[in-house]
Amino acid sequence: MASSTLQPFQEASSVVFIGSFNPMIFQPSWFSDNDLMAESLTSMAEEVIITRELSIFVVSNIHVQVELGRFSLTTSDASMAPVIRDIAVGCFSVLEHTPLDLLGMNLDSTFESIPDQKWDKMTSRFAPSAPWDSVLEKPQMRVILMEGRRAGCNASKVTIRVQPQLPSGCLVAINQHYVLGQEERTSVQQRNENALRALQDDWQSFRTYAQKAAPKLIMDVT
Repeated sequence: MASSTLQPFQEASSVVFIGSFNPMIFQPSWFSDNDLMAESLTSMAEEVIITRELSIFVVSNIHVQVELGRFSLTTSDASMAPVIRDIAVGCFSVLEHTPLDLLGMNLDSTFESIPDQKWDKMTSRFAPSAPWDSVLEKPQMRVILMEGRRAGCNASKVTIRVQPQLPSGCLVAINQHYVLGQEERTSVQQRNENALRALQDDWQSFRTYAQKAAPKLIMDVT
């Protein structure tokens, strides 16, 4: 496969927090009132749903979704990737007493037009058929999930998921995961400081890593 075809045709970047949230706070107007988004944009928010259990809206290709235990900002526009990082930092600088337990930085890269024979080679490399031949006919990999650490990074772990996207694409989803309170007595303030520091220090290096790692997994199968 030519290197020019190894660029993803779509990338989705996201910041995810696991913690304890009040979804009703996170209305479009709250973001503009706290100078996190321009009022000219939040006034045109789309797909708005605000309840006690769930807040959802879309502003300028940024999808905001807040549940009682989960906060996420997602965009498929690469130019907005640094923006969602800044909004996340801004949110929990304002809400400094909101308990944050886990942080995830994510990049989902979708590659199109992966030939069948290429996918067969990927199956053979990542999931050899030998263990399956006695229980399945024509076994094929449909998803593989690997977990490890990234050199020079203090994240708790990195998880990479590879799976086909019908009819002929491939998704490589990379998650960099942080446990914010490693010690049992870590305070809310310390956990939140750890989260914001990780976002400020690691966001761009994570994206650079993920943008190199995703196509490499496909390109290395010849």
